[in-house]
Amino acid sequence: MSGTFPTTGFDTLDFQSNVTSRVTVSVSGKAQRLRVGAQYWSFRLRSPALSRADFMSVYSFIVQQDGQYGSFTVVPPVVASSRGTASGTVTVNATAAAGSLSCNVAGGTGTLKKGDLIKFSNHDKVYMLTEDVNLDNSTVDTINFYPNLVSSISNTTTITYNNVPIKVYLDNDQQKYIAQADGTYKYEITVNEEI
Repeated sequence: MSGTFPTTGFDTLDFQSNVTSRVTVSVSGKAQRLRVGAQYWSFRLRSPALSRADFMSVYSFIVQQDGQYGSFTVVPPVVASSRGTASGTVTVNATAAAGSLSCNVAGGTGTLKKGDLIKFSNHDKVYMLTEDVNLDNSTVDTINFYPNLVSSISNTTTITYNNVPIKVYLDNDQQKYIAQADGTYKYEITVNEEI
């Protein structure tokens, strides 16, 4: 099942970056480090107390994902929109190859702040800005981000910086909820970014 998670009314968000490194330490204490695999985001969402009717519409969406099998999109609370003042359409100005940590952009006005999430229109991966950028709609600006591009981007690619949707899947096959004595329901899900 795909689709967009049917609520944004979360009580708590735990957000994290995940990378895999292999470290080998010799007897002399010398360490060799190797990064393996791709970076991905994961987060846990907890709901406030919901009525049974409100909860069941959410829970029915969750169980339709068939555990870890299905993927869907979530616009996480708090971190999904820029902390800056950016507005307008921001477009990549020149092709950037897979593996790049920056690209040139044009369009838009205002600021984007380091730590803001962005998403390029031609693939699912979500990136985080590593430097502030001032957009003035008349010059070419450079944005720096993490992690490296998973695929190339062209000069027609637009950038989402507000309400950034993240394609995810559930982190396990069992999804439970809590029915409270006052007749309200709570749930918690943990999801991993699907690249």
